[in-house]
Amino acid sequence: MSFIKYIKTTAAALVVATGLTSGAASAATYNPFGVQNDVAVADVVSGGWSVIYSGRMSQNASLTSVFAGAGDMVMLAARRVGSSTFDVLAAIDSAIFIPLQTSLNTTIDANGARWYKNGYSMGFAGATDAISQNTADVQAQTERDRLSWHTNWTGYAPGQNASDPAAWLSPGWRSGNNTYLNSAANWERVVLTANMTPVPVPGALPLLLGGLGGLVALRRRKKAA
Repeated sequence: MSFIKYIKTTAAALVVATGLTSGAASAATYNPFGVQNDVAVADVVSGGWSVIYSGRMSQNASLTSVFAGAGDMVMLAARRVGSSTFDVLAAIDSAIFIPLQTSLNTTIDANGARWYKNGYSMGFAGATDAISQNTADVQAQTERDRLSWHTNWTGYAPGQNASDPAAWLSPGWRSGNNTYLNSAANWERVVLTANMTPVPVPGALPLLLGGLGGLVALRRRKKAA
């Protein structure tokens, strides 16, 4: 094989190995539409989602920390601590949900579910469901297609959103038909994120060029010798 042909072959192999044909890392392959129940955690993680927050139902957390590092989409999920299965989950565009502020008992439709977030609680319900915030969603407590977590926004006022330091995720309340979880240390709230479009990998091209440059230099040294 000639040296030029060797270089071309090596370059092609490096392109395949680094994914430079698209110049990007893979997008998520798991993209749930609507509310889902009994989903294996492994299926979600292997489908391109990563955890950005997890905490017991009995704990508090600032919403700024809960959504820190969010990508294109965020997923709200809940499970029993140690379970390999999410009891209930749904996903929504981050740009919609993170700044969302809804009025009491009002939802918006997005990605096959109904969503809400205000100074009382945040969560989702099925595509045709109404909610009743008191202060979390207490509607239809036998239904599994609902998730409702208490919030506590000190000085709550119209226009306040999750970027305000006063916005907090408070203990409880609901994962599907499991309710009154305010003090439940055996239930976990999980927020995950994923990118639905390929993410550029800027470090790959310099590595490729550097490797080819090294091969050329090595060939010249052999010739000189």
